[in-house]
Amino acid sequence: MVLSIVASCWICGGSSWKPFKASTLSGSVSSEDFKITDAHYGRTGKIDECVFCGFKQCQDLESVLSFYEELEDAAYDQGREQRSLQARKILESIIPFKKGGRLLDIGAASGILLETAARMGFEGEGIEPSRHLAKRAQESGLNVHLGIFPHTEARGPYDVITLVDVIEHVTNPIQLLRDIATHLKADGIGVLTTPDVQSPVARLLGPRWWHFRVAHIGYFTKGTLERALNEAGLSIVKVTRPPWYFTVEYAGERALTYMPEMLRFKMPAFSKNRTIRVNFRDSLQVLFRRSGNS
Repeated sequence: MVLSIVASCWICGGSSWKPFKASTLSGSVSSEDFKITDAHYGRTGKIDECVFCGFKQCQDLESVLSFYEELEDAAYDQGREQRSLQARKILESIIPFKKGGRLLDIGAASGILLETAARMGFEGEGIEPSRHLAKRAQESGLNVHLGIFPHTEARGPYDVITLVDVIEHVTNPIQLLRDIATHLKADGIGVLTTPDVQSPVARLLGPRWWHFRVAHIGYFTKGTLERALNEAGLSIVKVTRPPWYFTVEYAGERALTYMPEMLRFKMPAFSKNRTIRVNFRDSLQVLFRRSGNS
């Protein structure tokens, strides 16, 4: 087996790697590739697997922040109703631990989770790097700060911190989690979601798995995620497999990308207004708190 030597592992600091997925990039990368609704499944830079801990990371893109700052995604809010259902399910998971209080949403996009949290009795604020999405949230009257976490205007401590499909986009996951730990109250609760590269669906689809995207540069398993949390002074409270909600049209169009061109068809008009619940059990939802607090 040929091992490649690249930068240090973002989880364990190791420097020995084996190839995991070849690059499928052609041409230049732009903010278009970082859309939340991007459907170019399987398109990534080269991904290597750490020999020591198994974490998988892409280092073809040294910095991705500028792409997020320029990101515009008009299609994102077309699924606002469905994304609100998803946000409610995520927030319901923390109710046994926190029924209210100050909430910080990192990667708030246009503020869907914050809107849902407000209806559930939380006092929420968010942080979002996309100028376009942050502006949309602010125009809706939501307290969303433009930038990245930590942010000078996001002053903890918080009762709840949410990190929904964010950690797979960063090159410093442990430092991000450490910053979260310092912003959580002693009895606070955090929740994060991220794709599970070791899930049966991920292994079945291989390089065509829908979570292999340009924007995803770190790929976790339950084991590597637990290691990252522990390194940051955080402990897992509960692990589940979250469901997602889409319009039938949205889910159908993406399913059709896996079919030969000749078999694809236009989704019927009614599919725009029908909601479907999907759970392929290929994502992790982790509740966590500061270590030493039970």
